[in-house]
Amino acid sequence: MNTLLILSALAAAQAVETPDSVADIYDNLDELVVVAKKELIKSDGASLTYDLSDDDSSKGLTLIDALKKVPMVTVDGQDNIYINGDSNFKIYVNGKEDPMMEANYSQLFKSMPADAVLKVEVITEPGAKFDAEGSGGILNLITETKQRKDGYSGSVNASLSNRDYNLSFFGRMKHDKFSLDANASYGATSFSDQTNDQTFTTVDDSSDANHRQVMSQLQKIGFYFVNAGLNASWEINEKNLFTFGGSFMNLDGSLKDYTSQTGMYNRADILQWQYRQRISGGLKMLSASANASYQHSFDTSGHRIVLAYLYNFGRNPMNLTTNTFDPVNFVIDSPYTANNNTNYNREHTFQADYANPFGGDKHKLEAGAKIIMRHNSAIGNTGYGISSDALFFPAEGSVDMTQIQDIYAIYGAYTGHFGDLTANAGVRYEHTRMGIHNKLDPSEDFTRRLNDVVPNAALTYSFSPASNLRLAYLMRISRPNIQQMNPYQLTALGTLIQEGNPDLESEHSNRVSLTYTNYARILGGNVFLDYKYTNNALTPFAYYTMGEDGAIIHHQTTANIGHSQEFGLGGFLNVNITQKMSFSVNGRLAYVKMISDSPLFKNHGWTGNYGANWNYTLPRDIKLSAYGGQTFHVIELQGSHSGWYYYGIGASKSILNDKLTIAINASSFLQASTRFHSEMHSGSQHTYQNNYSKSWRVGINLTWNFGHLNSSAKKADIVIDNDDLSSGSGNGNGGISI
Repeated sequence: MNTLLILSALAAAQAVETPDSVADIYDNLDELVVVAKKELIKSDGASLTYDLSDDDSSKGLTLIDALKKVPMVTVDGQDNIYINGDSNFKIYVNGKEDPMMEANYSQLFKSMPADAVLKVEVITEPGAKFDAEGSGGILNLITETKQRKDGYSGSVNASLSNRDYNLSFFGRMKHDKFSLDANASYGATSFSDQTNDQTFTTVDDSSDANHRQVMSQLQKIGFYFVNAGLNASWEINEKNLFTFGGSFMNLDGSLKDYTSQTGMYNRADILQWQYRQRISGGLKMLSASANASYQHSFDTSGHRIVLAYLYNFGRNPMNLTTNTFDPVNFVIDSPYTANNNTNYNREHTFQADYANPFGGDKHKLEAGAKIIMRHNSAIGNTGYGISSDALFFPAEGSVDMTQIQDIYAIYGAYTGHFGDLTANAGVRYEHTRMGIHNKLDPSEDFTRRLNDVVPNAALTYSFSPASNLRLAYLMRISRPNIQQMNPYQLTALGTLIQEGNPDLESEHSNRVSLTYTNYARILGGNVFLDYKYTNNALTPFAYYTMGEDGAIIHHQTTANIGHSQEFGLGGFLNVNITQKMSFSVNGRLAYVKMISDSPLFKNHGWTGNYGANWNYTLPRDIKLSAYGGQTFHVIELQGSHSGWYYYGIGASKSILNDKLTIAINASSFLQASTRFHSEMHSGSQHTYQNNYSKSWRVGINLTWNFGHLNSSAKKADIVIDNDDLSSGSGNGNGGISI
C-alpha cells in the first residue's frame, strides 16, 4: 500500500525536551493524522483481491459488468466467466459456497448490483485446507462489512439505468462482545428488457438436399432479484467465539418475448421447409443457507480449533411452453410442447479445522476433517398436444433422479519461514461415494467410489518486504454437478437440444506456476508463467442426429473426453502516477492444445485477454474513471469463440461530509449491440453461431452512508468452503440464456 504518514503536533509554548523513546514522541503529540491511499488491487501470487467498494467506476453497474475489471477474471460475449482462462471454478459468498449461485450465475450476476459486493477475491492457488474441486480456482464475493468500534454503521444504495434499477442496504452493529451485520438487495429490469438476437447456422457437408439449416432466435427477458444475508458473532471471552448466520436469494426471470424461425436449404440455397416457434415461461432460482461455528483459541498466537456446520438448499425450476406455427412444407404433429424441469440442491456439511503456530511464528501446522452429505435431485417431463391446455406427458423422456455425493476428507498443511524463504506444503485426501438413483428405471442406478490424493507445494523467496518470487505446484479435481449429469432433454429450442450426461466422472488437473510480485510506492504488480495439464476433462460436447423430417438436431452436453495442455504468460501492473491519478493494466496470453480419444477431435491455438483501469481525482474531490479491455479467440475442443471488447466511463462526487455519494456511469455506449461469434465442428456437420445483445448502459447511482461509532469484533478465521462442485461454464454454447 502506498501510504503517506503525516504527524502534526501542536507544540506547547515551552520548549520540549529531546524524547528518550518513540512513546515519548507520541506523548507529546496533541494530534495524530494518518492519511492512506487504498489500493484497488492486492495480490500475493496465490490470490488477488479487487476492492469494488473503493472503485467509483463500478457504482451503478451490475456485478457481471464489474467483474470485467478484475484481473484474472474474463467475461465473454455471452456472460460466461473464466478464472485464469478456465471455466471450471467455484463461487463463494463470504467464504461459503452457494450451489445455486453456480447453477445459473450468468443471469444472476446480470441482475445483481455491483454495490452488493464489497470485494472480489480470486484464489488461483487454493491450499490443502480448501476442497480439491475447481481447476480454475475460487471466485469469492465478499459482502460483509467490517467494524471495529461499538455502535452502528451502514449504507443505502439506489441506482437507475436504461436497463435496470437496484436498491441495496448494508449495515453492521457492535455492542461489547456481540456483533451483527446484514445486507439486502433488490433489482429489476427498468425501461428495457434484456434482449438477445441469435442465429444458428448448421451445415451438413454430406447432404445436398438438407445442406444448410438456419435457426434465428429473438428473446426479451425481464427479471427481478432479491437477496438478503445476516451474520452474527458472540465472543464469550478471549478464548471462545460463536458465529452464526444465514442467507436467502430469489431470482425470477420471465420470457417477455421469445420467437424463433427454423428453415432448411439445399446446396443450391433453395428453401426446402420452414416453421416458426414462440416460447413462453421462464426460470426461477431460490436458495437458502444457514451456518454456525464455534472457535476455541488456546492462546493469542493463533493456536485454535474451529468446529462448523453448514446447510444449503436450492431450487431451480424451468418451465417452458413452445408453440410451433406457420409451417412451410413442414408437418406439425404437436403444435404445443411443454418442458418442465426442476433441480434441487440439498447438502449438510460438518467441518473441523486445527491450526498451531510454533517456533516463534516461524512455523505453522494445520489439519482438519470434513464431511459433505449432498443429495441433489432432478425432476422433469415433456408434454405434447394440440393446445397448451390439452397436453399429454408420456413416460418416455421423463426424469426423476437423485444424485448422491458423500465426501469424506482429511488434510494436513505446513508453512515454514526460513529467513527470506517461505515454504508451503500440503496434502488432502478425499473419499467420494457418488452415484445416481433413477426412480423411473432402477436398473440404471449406479454407485462409484473415488479416492483422490491432492497435493500442493510452494516456495516463496522474498527479495524485500515488497517483492518476492514464488514457485508453486497445485493439483485440483472437478466433479460433475446435477445440471451436468441430469439426462433430461430440453427440447423447447426446436432443433437445439440441451441435455446432461449421467455417466460423467471427475477430472484431474495439474498446474505449475512461477510468479514474480513487486509492490513499490509508485509501481507494483506481478508477472507469471504457468503450465497446466488436464486429464479426463469435463468438456462441452456437441453431436448431431437427423430428425424424421430431415432436420439436423444439434445436441449440447458434457463428456469426459478431453485432454488439454496450456502454456500461459500473464500478470498485472498498477501505477500510482500521482496522488490524484492511478492506472492499472492486466493481461494474459496462452497457447492451448486439446485432444480427445473417442471420438477423435483436436484443436489448438492462441488465446488471451487484456484490460485497463484509469482513475483521476479532480479538484473538489470529483473522481473520474475509465476502463476497457478485450479478449480474443477462445479455444474449445470442437471449435472456438471470437473475441469481444468492453469499455466504460464514470464520475462521482461525495457531498454532505461524505455522507452522500453521487455517481454517473456509461458502458458500451458506442454501439447498439455486442456481437459474439462461435463455431462448433463434428465430422461433416458444422454450426456457426452469431449472438447480438443490447449491452449499452447509462445510469446514475446514489449512496448514503450513516452510522454512529463509539474495539473489535472477532470472527472465526476458518469457515466452511464447499468448493467441490464444477461450475461448468455458465449458460454456455448459446441456447436459452435465462
